[in-house]
Parts: sequence; structure tokens; C-alpha cells
Amino acid sequence: MLLRRALPLPRLLLLLITAVAAAGYAWQLDTEGLETYYAAGVRSMAGSWHAFFYDAFDPQAATTLDKLPGAFWVQALSVRAFGYSVWAMVLPQVVEGTLAVLVLYRAVRRLGGAAPALIAAAVLATSPVTLASTRGNLSEPLYLLLLLLAADAVLRLVLLGRRRSGWAAAVWIALAFQAKMTEAWFLLPALVLTLVVAAPKGRRLRATLHAALLTVTAAALSLSWMLFFALTPADRRPVADGSTHNSVFEQVFRYNGGARLGNGWHFGLQPLAAPNPAALRHADLYVTDPKLGGSVLPTSTFSHAAWDRLLAAPLGPDAGWLLPLALAGAVLLLVVLPRRLPGAPARGAAGPLTAAHAQLRRYRPAVVLWTTWLLSCAVAFSRVDAMHDYYLATLVPAVGALTGLTVTTLWRHARGLLAALLAVQGLWSASLLYAQLPFLQLLVALSGGAAAVALLLDGRVRGALWVPVRALAFALVLTVLVAGPVTAGMWLLTRSGGPFDTPFTSSGTFAKPTPAARSARLAVTGTYGGSIMPESRPADWAKLLQSGTAADRSAADHGDLLVYQSATASEYIISGLTHIQVIGGFSGNLPTPTADEVVRLIESGRISTALVPGPDTESGNDPRVLAVKYHCSPISNNPTADYLYYRCSGK
Repeated sequence: MLLRRALPLPRLLLLLITAVAAAGYAWQLDTEGLETYYAAGVRSMAGSWHAFFYDAFDPQAATTLDKLPGAFWVQALSVRAFGYSVWAMVLPQVVEGTLAVLVLYRAVRRLGGAAPALIAAAVLATSPVTLASTRGNLSEPLYLLLLLLAADAVLRLVLLGRRRSGWAAAVWIALAFQAKMTEAWFLLPALVLTLVVAAPKGRRLRATLHAALLTVTAAALSLSWMLFFALTPADRRPVADGSTHNSVFEQVFRYNGGARLGNGWHFGLQPLAAPNPAALRHADLYVTDPKLGGSVLPTSTFSHAAWDRLLAAPLGPDAGWLLPLALAGAVLLLVVLPRRLPGAPARGAAGPLTAAHAQLRRYRPAVVLWTTWLLSCAVAFSRVDAMHDYYLATLVPAVGALTGLTVTTLWRHARGLLAALLAVQGLWSASLLYAQLPFLQLLVALSGGAAAVALLLDGRVRGALWVPVRALAFALVLTVLVAGPVTAGMWLLTRSGGPFDTPFTSSGTFAKPTPAARSARLAVTGTYGGSIMPESRPADWAKLLQSGTAADRSAADHGDLLVYQSATASEYIISGLTHIQVIGGFSGNLPTPTADEVVRLIESGRISTALVPGPDTESGNDPRVLAVKYHCSPISNNPTADYLYYRCSGK
């Protein structure tokens, strides 16, 4: 009672939702499977301020990461403060994800009130893709938090008319750009449309010009670090990965931008030599055949561009649970209800509005914002060629906001329509539980029907039943909305699922694969999935760091390790090896260093050992690889191995 008096019910519920989210994000925090490429970059950036400011991947700051550094700056600062460990890298994402729940609640509450804001927060907190993307070392949680801060600033501008809120939105979008590049600009159309729709008819031109100015400001601020990097002389900074011309603009707008819409998985960086045809055919089998590659690569690899991509397997169980309901709700709130509810005003007519129509008009800018956010992201993700599960976390705040606004509006003014939507939602959620027990599917489907019946009975049998019908209806509505996502989230939690994992896959997760999947992954190296670290205990982590320290002392005495491809070099850097040189960037196709530069490194005695692809691999014909094979002596001599060691010193 004392807590209830101190905190109103909505705040108590928000506190509960936030606690659930934080507990899920932080569960077994120190055993998370990491993306080793980014974990290596964070270690390098935490090691020197030069590497930090220039987004360096390797300790010698020769090459950048293939992404902008915003999110990794936060992780590097955490590592500087707490030491290099799994939990120090994951902790920032846990904090960011938890704060995102609170910011979404505040943003929806501004125009919608507490009830839809609580539903939106609950949807975000229980979403499996949000849970998975937060339990790792990727940039999605920071990006999502910054976008939500921008959306909240836009709605604050609409509500209060404070111009500084618009400038704050531009700054938040620019900061989100540092974490996720051009994806941050998905919010710009929403910003423009929201401000135009919210303006009185006589001031819409002025609102359009103001929105355009904010858009230009956000875009200009977004490019600030890139300009700093580009204006630094090339010999004083790392080479920009993801670019054939050492250009961070090419990295952002081509490699991480337009090239993602097609051109396979090279993203505009073509191999320096024709791949071995047999190896290429073998690699293509893993990408095109789910039976062969499903145990090795992320499940999202086998999702192809299509209009229903976000709803169908394998991506449906990530973020598709409430997507149809949110889209239907947007149509209802913007088009259907303003015309069909009793008391609808004639076009252009003046006079007082009914309570229902006044509510719809108040909601309209928020509905436009969230709908434009959702459609911008959904269209892009349905079209992009290379897809990862964690991208879909961007959809969840908009889905949650639209779901909250739809459910609360229909509950008050069109309960029969809400009953129909919930009955369909129960069937839809049951269909996404395709890999679960039939009993669970049936239970979720029936809960939708039960919620519909309870809604229709409320007010007609009041006092006739022992259980209050309204309370029962509320509980059933909540069950229909979160039962599917919670089931998917629990599946991920019990298997230490992370950003690259899809619920209900037969191969388990990357941190905890099934025995068959573990054997398949050990048999294949050099793939993107191979750069995702399995679950590790603190003792395993300490052993890894200790082994790297010993190897680094040896390298200091005898020369550097030369490694082809940053993804392969990652675990050496994670372990503490600083005397390391990398060829080819993340993909191996970066044209730096050249073959001549590799030869000079070897002849100068700086390289003691080299690790390069074997002859039967896709990259076996790369001129840098051939230079190593010509100037160094093989240590391992297995012609079928993916990677071979060579001794280079003293030759």
C-alpha cells in the first residue's frame, strides 16, 4: 500500500515491465556469445586513444572496422573502466535496451496517455528480436535508444511547440547515424510528415520548410565524424575497410548502403583474383542450401527479398508477431475510424468534436510518426539482399506504439472490431509457433477467441459472474499480445540466444548449438558464422586471455603474425595478441595491403608467421596469399585445410 501511494499504478506497471526487460537482457551476462570481429575492434580501441578516435580494428590501427564507431566507442569506454571481459562489452547494450523501454513509454504517453504507452513498453520488453539483439555486442540497442529519443523530441515539438525539441531530434538522429549509418535516416521521412500533419492548415508550408531545415541539419551533423576522418591525412589514420579507395564515404554509402540491396555478399568489394571454381561452388552450397548451411550460417541467410519476408519463416518469429495488427491499426486509426465512428464531422466542417474524434485527432501526429517509421523500415528490410535477424529490432518500437494506440482506442470506441482483431491475432501467433507443441499452439489460438468473447460480454453480464468480465478480458488481451513473443524469448534465453539467432531453429543457437550443429561448425571455418564466439565461462575467458599474452611475448621477440581476413584475426586480437598484421579487412577483399607490401613486410623480417587460406578455398588465388606461399615455408601441409600456417622469418 505504501508503494502504491508513493507511485501511481501506471508507474508501478512501468517499473515491473522495465525490470522484466532488464532481467532478460542481463541474464547470464558474463557468458554471452560475442561477435568476435567487433569484440576485437573494441579491444583495440580500448588500448589507445588513437585507435579509439579512428575506429581501428587492429592494435596497430592499420585498418578500421567496417562500420562507424558510435556503439563501439561506448563499449570501449566500458572496457577501459571495468577491464576487458564479456560482461564489460555487453553491459552498455543492457543499459541502452532498458532505457529504450522507458523512452518509448514516455514518447507514446505524450499524445496517447498511459495505457497505450504501457502496452508499447510491454511489446518492446517482450520482443524476442529486441531481447536477442541486446544480448550481444552489436550496435542495435544504442541505435534504437537514440532513434526513440529523436521520436520523443519530435512529439514534444508537436505537443509543446518548442523549437529546441526539433533541433534535439536532429542531434539524436545524427548520433544514431554514428551507430547504424544510413538506417538512422529512416526516421527523417517520419519527422517531416509528422510536423506537416500536426501543423494547422494555414501553416503547413512553414512546417514543411522547418522540417526540411531539420532534415538537412540532421544529415549534415551525421557526416561530422566522417569528415573528420576523411580530412585526416591517409598516413596518419587507418585504412577505411569496406572501400576500394580508402574512403569512409564509400564504406558507409556503398559497402553498408546501396550494395546491400544486391550484389550478393561482397557488398561492392570484389575479390582481387578469380576464386577457385570448385571452392566457389562449395561455398555457394552453404548459402543456398538450408540443409547444409543451416547449421553453419545464421538462419536469416536463407531469407530472400520478398513482400512477405518479415512475416514468413525464418524471420517471422523474430518480429512478425504483432506486425499485421500494427499495420491494420494504422489503417483503422488514420482512415477508417475517423469516417465510421458516430459523429464524424463533414469534410471542412467546423464545430465541436465528439470525445472519440477528439482522441483520434490528438493521436494523429503520433500515428503518422510510428506508421512512417514502420513502413520505411519494413520496405527496406523486405528489399535488402543481405539480411540479419537483429536488423528487425528497429521495427519493434513502432509496432509496439501502434499496437498500444490501436488496442486502447478500439477498447473504448469499437470493441467489436477489437474482438475480431484479437481473434485473428490469436490464430496468427499460433501459426508462428510452428516448431512448438501443438497444445501450446492451440492454447494461444483459443486465447484469441476467448479474449474476443470476453470483450463482447463486458458490460452485458456484469455482476453475473464470479470473475469480473473486464478484468478477465484485460488479462486475455494481454495474453494474446505477448504469449507468442514471450515463448520465443524464453526459447532464446534458455539457449543463450544472441543477435544472430532466430527462435525455434532446429540447430539451436550459436552460443549453444545442438550436437549436430556443433560438429558441422567445427568442420567448416572461414565463414561469417564462424566468427561468432560460443558461450564462454569466465574461466574460459581468462584462459583465452592468458594464452594470447604468452603468444604476444613470443611475437615481440620473433616477429608479427600475418593473418588473411580480419574475421580470422579477431580471436587472436581478443586473446591479447598485439603483434599482428591483417590482410584484406573483414571480407578479405580489401585491396590493402597490396601483394608488394606483403612481400616487403616478409623480406624486412617483421613477419614471423602467416596464416592464409589453403589452395582449395575461395581466396586461395588472392595475390597476397600467393606471395606468402612463395616467400614463406609451410608449417602445416594439409592441402584440404581452409587455412594453413607458414613460417616467414629467416627466409
